[in-house]
Amino acid sequence: MKKIALVFIGMALAVLLSLGVLSQLSPITYSESSVEKLTNAISVEEIQDCNVEFFNEIEEIYENCNYYRNYTTCTNVSGPGTGCLSQQDVQIFNCKSSQVIHVRNQSTCVPKQKIFIEVDEGWFKTSKKELDFSSFGPCKQEIENDCLVITCVSAYDGAHNGKFVDCLGGKSCQKAVICEDSTSMYYKNGGEFKREDPSFFLEKMEIKEVEP
Repeated sequence: MKKIALVFIGMALAVLLSLGVLSQLSPITYSESSVEKLTNAISVEEIQDCNVEFFNEIEEIYENCNYYRNYTTCTNVSGPGTGCLSQQDVQIFNCKSSQVIHVRNQSTCVPKQKIFIEVDEGWFKTSKKELDFSSFGPCKQEIENDCLVITCVSAYDGAHNGKFVDCLGGKSCQKAVICEDSTSMYYKNGGEFKREDPSFFLEKMEIKEVEP
């Protein structure tokens, strides 16, 4: 189950709407946090940086308008320009009468390339860890034996359009295994994952302890 927490944006939009100045605003930035409980002991938090841009959308208002065409017809019975009668035709057409400006907004969110892991270690003790993969490449998450396994592939050696595909063949990958009572890192540059791989020359990711 996921719980979405919106930070700052709701209150800011309410205030700005009451002031009626949205169309004059610069973009607003905020953070969005998603927390998912993966096992009884492990939860994962991922954060997105979001941007709200405002723009005006113009709605044209149309209605029926009348066009009056005045003209004169003459019978010319008694000579030119005699027996004349003034007439008027009315033509109805669709015309723009006004316009209404609607203030719209568009939000875009980009995930931070880091994951926060909270582990309930029992006896009212909780630890929180951070895994930053921004300098390496995209990752996937799996649960194995009640442990969280985060596998990342190098952006320059296996990732496809910034997406995780697999770690097969000679791809360079790193794997973090977070359990209730232990945390381990594994590396591979072809072959199998190992705690130490002499052929792995890329920058190694670190699992850092942070304040819960």
